[in-house]
Amino acid sequence: MVAYPDYIDIRKIGINRTGLTTEEKFRYSLTIDLKEEIKNVLVVIMMNPSHANEVSSDKTVNTVIDYAYNHYDKLIIFNALPIVDPSNDNFDNIKNLDFHCKKNVEAINTELDYLIKNNFIIHVLLATGIPKSSKKIFDQELQNVYKILLDNIENITINSVSHTINKQKKKLRDGEYTYHISRKKFQPDVDLIIEIDNIGKYLLKIVDKKSTQ
Repeated sequence: MVAYPDYIDIRKIGINRTGLTTEEKFRYSLTIDLKEEIKNVLVVIMMNPSHANEVSSDKTVNTVIDYAYNHYDKLIIFNALPIVDPSNDNFDNIKNLDFHCKKNVEAINTELDYLIKNNFIIHVLLATGIPKSSKKIFDQELQNVYKILLDNIENITINSVSHTINKQKKKLRDGEYTYHISRKKFQPDVDLIIEIDNIGKYLLKIVDKKSTQ
């Protein structure tokens, strides 16, 4: 755990969570108002929550805050899985996991719906990476996230961080996942769209700007 940047008013940090008094811990969102007048919002979606709370942050969250503070008025951090800091082998054994995953999806859906209805400019940064285990559960929940984003695609833009400093050779991790912020130099310069294949799977695609010009 580390301190939030000095310019962050921790009174403006909001957390949607449950279960933090038990062994099983879940967080659905972390929200920080960066400016008084909010017009544009950065929505970041990572793999799973850290222990960042109302008084303490972590390195990854602070990296996102530093970027958002210079470009946005509000920051909201979601995750594909709502489990706080799980070990690599215990996803399948978590009690009431389905319930919390459903609440996680509801939180993303509800917040995006609110932002859209109130005419905010919404930029989504996908930065999930890939878990070391329980990939089946992760993929299942990531598909739910992609569906939400595709359903709202007319009102949002989607980006990810570069896999390389060579801007001419952008790729997705393993061809279908975004890189986690903690693993790559933070520069959200990969434009993404979401498509559905012939079996109904939601897929990320990098926007070919040359073909769209």
